[in-house]
Amino acid sequence: MKEVPACPKCGNETNDQIKTWSMIGIGEDKRNVKLGFFVCSQCEKRFLSTIKKEETKSNFISAVKEIKGVKKELSNMLGDLKEKIENLKTERTELLEQIEELKKVGETKATILEDEIASLREEVDSLKELLDENE
Repeated sequence: MKEVPACPKCGNETNDQIKTWSMIGIGEDKRNVKLGFFVCSQCEKRFLSTIKKEETKSNFISAVKEIKGVKKELSNMLGDLKEKIENLKTERTELLEQIEELKKVGETKATILEDEIASLREEVDSLKELLDENE
């Protein structure tokens, strides 16, 4: 804004500051404002003037907007995670069903092999008996 304020009485530009301070604007104006209390070097009038205004970088409204944005991102992430978990549960169920089917197939094959081995043992025993009788 104004770098050197002018006296409201005589118009003289002065830099004779008595005191300066900063504050945040109110209402719609959420800017940092630097104010100064001056004394005119010509007419000695004391007056208040704005030295500069600047946008606040972290005011309440922008913080709320940022928090809402983070909340939205987290909600989206939570939705994605729930979907992934459901997909993984479905895949787990399918894999468990496949394992059960493979177990049944394996047990069936094992039973068939056991029967074949028993049959072969019987054949070996009968051949041994036959060979013992022929000698």
